Order: sequence, then structure tokens, then C-alpha cells
Amino acid sequence: MYHYIFKTSALIGRGFLFICTMRKKILFSGILSMILLLALRWQGAAFYSSQYPMGIIDFELMNNFRDAKLMIDMVGKRTMQLNVTIDFVFIVCYSLFFFFCCKALMDQYQYSRYKIIGFVFLELSVLIGILDLIENIALLITLGGYGNDLSVIISKWAAIFKFSIAALVVIYIITASVLVQIISKKNV
Repeated sequence: MYHYIFKTSALIGRGFLFICTMRKKILFSGILSMILLLALRWQGAAFYSSQYPMGIIDFELMNNFRDAKLMIDMVGKRTMQLNVTIDFVFIVCYSLFFFFCCKALMDQYQYSRYKIIGFVFLELSVLIGILDLIENIALLITLGGYGNDLSVIISKWAAIFKFSIAALVVIYIITASVLVQIISKKNV
């Protein structure tokens, strides 16, 4: 009896992410990412103008504090702080999405070389989230009135590295998915 109770409580304690299949994890984190992306786009509608056509991305890629301050004054500090705050939840969702996709693809490969490549991209998906966290903290410092050129430069380079690595991870996910499909059709 004790053994049964222990097993049941261990299963309950594992939570959603440990019980679900990988497909459900990918689907759930992907849907949440899309919902949050739409919420960020809707909430950040004030960012977009002829002067700032890329919205919050323009703010992330500012060259100096003076330019950042102009955008803060135009859009409003509270609006921008709320958007960056919502972005923290988005970071978790899209990082998990990338992580689950890379993990699922890595598990498909039998050969160690492909598994190692998959593991590298799995780790890069975590690095994307870390870079985005660094960027958001620097943005909040800038928005909180404690910013200077250093906080703007940190957010800019964190964003550049984040977008570059994210592009590589997306290319890997698409390419590896196609390869897995080709290999599985040859084996049938």
C-alpha cells in the first residue's frame, strides 16, 4: 500500500511538463508563444510609428541612451515597462518551444554525430532565453531611469546575439525536421 501511495504522489508531483508527450509539450508551448506574441503585438501597438517602424525591436537595438530616451518620451514609460514585463513570460514559452523541438529532433537520431549536433542546438535554445533575459533586464534599467549608454549597448548586443542564434535554431529545426522525414520514409 505504501509503495502505491509513493508512486502516485510522485506522478502527481511531476506536473504537466513531465507527464505529457513531447508532441503535446511542443504544441502547448508553441500555442502559448503565439498567444503571447499576439498579446505583445497588441499591447505594444503604440511603439509603431514612421520613426520606429519595427516597434519594440527599434528600442532593443538603440545605439545610445539619448535615442532610447526619445522613444520612451514618445511612447510612454509605463507602456514600455508593461510590454517588457509581458515579454518575460514570452521568453519562457518560446524558449521551451525551441528546447522541446530540439530535444524531439535530437531523440530521433541514432548516430552520435547527429545527436551531438542536436544537443548543441538544444543548448543554444537555452542561451537564446538567457540572452533575452539579459536584454530585458537592461531594458528595464533603461526604462526605470537608471539607464545610460551602457545599459542600451548591453540590450542592443544581447538582442543581436539573441536574434542571430534564434535564426540558427529555427533553421536547424526546419532542416532537421525535413531530414528526419526523409530518413523515416527511406526506412519504411
